[in-house]
Amino acid sequence: MDISSAQAAAKRAVEILVELIPEAKYAALEGIELSEDGTSWRVVVGYVLGSDLPTTALAGLSASPRSLRTYKTLILDGATLELKRMEPYHEPA
Repeated sequence: MDISSAQAAAKRAVEILVELIPEAKYAALEGIELSEDGTSWRVVVGYVLGSDLPTTALAGLSASPRSLRTYKTLILDGATLELKRMEPYHEPA
């Protein structure tokens, strides 16, 4: 895996997610892998919806930041970094 193309794919996936879900806050790379045939990137991005953020410090103490995060898997074309698919992330069994 070429680190510069992995960085470009990760950056692009986060940009795409924020463009498609404007309410997404604190979007960050959670995982990335190149398909076995090298034709696509599978990128997992985590984020918090703005409406889910606690409005007060006291409310923030009761909610775990991890429980507020949502995860999406974005499949990007390996050559163009265009979005091919976005779906909910499911942890491997």
